[in-house]
Amino acid sequence: MTLALCLLGYSALVCVLGPPILTRLTAHGSVPALGVVAWLTAIAAVLGAWAAAAVALTVQVAHTWDLPMAHLFDDCWVAVHTAADGSHGPVAQFAALISALAVIGFVAVRGVRVIGAVVRAGRSSARHARSASLVGRRLDDAGTAAAVVIDAPQRAAYCVAGRPGTVVVTSAAVAALDRPQLAAVLAHEDAHLAGRHHLIRASTRALATTLPRIPLFAAADDRIARLLEMCADDRAAGRHSRTAVLTALLTLSGATGDAEIRSLLPDTALGTSTLAVADRVHRLVRAESRAGRAGRGLPLALFAAVVAAAPASGYLLVHFGMAGCLPFVH
Repeated sequence: MTLALCLLGYSALVCVLGPPILTRLTAHGSVPALGVVAWLTAIAAVLGAWAAAAVALTVQVAHTWDLPMAHLFDDCWVAVHTAADGSHGPVAQFAALISALAVIGFVAVRGVRVIGAVVRAGRSSARHARSASLVGRRLDDAGTAAAVVIDAPQRAAYCVAGRPGTVVVTSAAVAALDRPQLAAVLAHEDAHLAGRHHLIRASTRALATTLPRIPLFAAADDRIARLLEMCADDRAAGRHSRTAVLTALLTLSGATGDAEIRSLLPDTALGTSTLAVADRVHRLVRAESRAGRAGRGLPLALFAAVVAAAPASGYLLVHFGMAGCLPFVH
C-alpha cells in the first residue's frame, strides 16, 4: 500500500511541478523534438504511475484479504506515520477494498475515455481526408503523394491523417505563394504526416479534454502542439531553405487572423500558419549554433531521464536490500 501511495504522490508532484519546468525549458524551441520527448515522458510517467498504483492496490488487497487488517495497514502506517496495532475488522477491510476499486475505476474509466477520443479523432480525420480528395483537385508537381487544392478565400495549408494522409492547400494560398514557398509549405505538412504528429496531438488533446483540471495535461496539449510545428519547420527547412519556410509562414499568417483560419480547418488538422507564428518566425530568423542547441537540450534530457527513472528507483531499493521505505514489496 505504501508503494501505491508513493506512486500517487509522485504523479501529483509531476503534474504540479512539471508544467512550469518544462514550459521554461522548451520556451526557446531550440530542440523541439527533444522538447516533445520530455513532455511525453512526463505524461507517460504520470499515466504509468496511476496504472501501477492501481495494480499495487489490487495485489495488496488480494494477498491480505484473508489476513488480519494489520497486515495491510501496519506497513503503510509504519512507513508514513506510526504502527497500527491489532485487527481492524471487516469495516476497515471493506474500506481498503473500496479504495482499491476507486483507484482502479478512475484509471480504467479515464483510460477508456482517452482511447475513445483518440479513435474518434482518427475517424474524423480520415473522413475529412476523403472529402478533401473528392472535393479538391490534385496539385500538380506537388512533390507529395496526396496534395489537393480546395477553393477558399483564406490562405491556408494543413494536413489531415488518413489512408493515405492528405495535404490540403486553399486556392488563395496557392495564388499567394511562389514555387519555393509552396514547396516549403508542402514539405512542412509532409513532415507532420511522416512523423505521425496527428497521433500525438490526438492523444494530448484527448487527455486535456478528459482531465482538464490536471495542469500537466492542459499545458502539454498547448506546448506539444507548438513544438510539433517547429519540428515540421525544421524538416521543411532541411529540404528547402529557412528563407522559404519563413517567407511562406509570413505570407500565410499575414493574410487573415488566426480565428478566421482556424474556422476553416477541422479539429484534427495540423496547419502551417495557425499556431505560435511569432515564436516560429523568431527561431527561423535567428541562427543558433550546435553547441547552443546542445546546451539547451541537456537540461531537457536530464529532466526526462529523472522523471522516467524515479518510479523505478523503488524497485532498485528492493534489489539492493533497502526496501524498508517500501514495505509493500516485502
